[in-house]
Amino acid sequence: MALEQDIAKLIEASNDLTTIVDNKIQDIDNKVLSAKSIVDGYINQVNNYIDSTRGKQSHFRLTKNQALLPNSDSTFPLNWSGGFVKSAKVVETVVTGSLPEQRSALAREFLQAINSDRQHFAGSFKIWEFEYYPNRRGENQGQAAYLMYQYSRRTTVSTAAAIVKHIKGVVPNGYWCQGLEANQPAKLCGQLLSHSGRNSYTHCHPYVNGMGKPETETGIIQVALPAVVTGDVDLTNKEWGQFAYLGDADQPAYN
Repeated sequence: MALEQDIAKLIEASNDLTTIVDNKIQDIDNKVLSAKSIVDGYINQVNNYIDSTRGKQSHFRLTKNQALLPNSDSTFPLNWSGGFVKSAKVVETVVTGSLPEQRSALAREFLQAINSDRQHFAGSFKIWEFEYYPNRRGENQGQAAYLMYQYSRRTTVSTAAAIVKHIKGVVPNGYWCQGLEANQPAKLCGQLLSHSGRNSYTHCHPYVNGMGKPETETGIIQVALPAVVTGDVDLTNKEWGQFAYLGDADQPAYN
C-alpha cells in the first residue's frame, strides 16, 4: 500500500513538474514572439529606409546615346561598338506625345516594360533589331561572342540595363541582357556592377554562349534605351528611364 502511495505521489509530482515546465515554455515562447515582433519592426524600419534612400539616388549616365540615334550611315547606333553583331536595323521609333492606342503593339510592349505606356514620357527613342553570331566564328568558334558595347569607367557602383526582347537563337546574358528570357515579351534586363578599384573600367557587352555552334545559327534581339548609369537602380520595379549623360566637350548631356 505504501508503495502505491509513493507511486501516486511520484506521478502527482511529475505532473506538477510537467505543468511548471509547460508554463515556462509558454512564457519563453511568448517572450520570443514579443522579441521577434520588436526585431521585425526594426528590420522593417531599416528596409523602408533603405528602399526610400535607394529611390532618392541621383543617377548619371556613363555611356552615350541611350536613345540609339543612328550613325551617319544609319547602319548602327552612334557611339556604340558592334561586337559580333552581323546586322542591325531600326524597327521602330517610339514617339512621345501620341496616345497609347495610336502606337504600335511593339512600341507599347517596350514602354510597358518600364511602366511608361502613357501619352507623354521623357523623350522619343528608337528600337533596334540586332542579328548576332553565336560565337566568335572561325578558329575562335569555341569562344563566346559578345554584343554591342561602350567603354565606361568603373569607379563607383553602377547599373547596366536596357529593354530587350529575344526573337531567336542563343539568349545573351550579362550587362544589359542579364535576365533576358527566350521568346518572351520585351522586358527590362540588367545588373548591378560593383566598382573593382577606383581606376578601372568595363565594356558593357552581353555575352552569347553559343560555343561550337555553326555561324549560320544566328540570334536576333530587339533593344531600346541601353545604358550604364551611376548608382543602384531598382530594376525589379522597372525603374528605368532616360538618364542625363555626364557629358564631354562634344556631347550634350541628354544625347
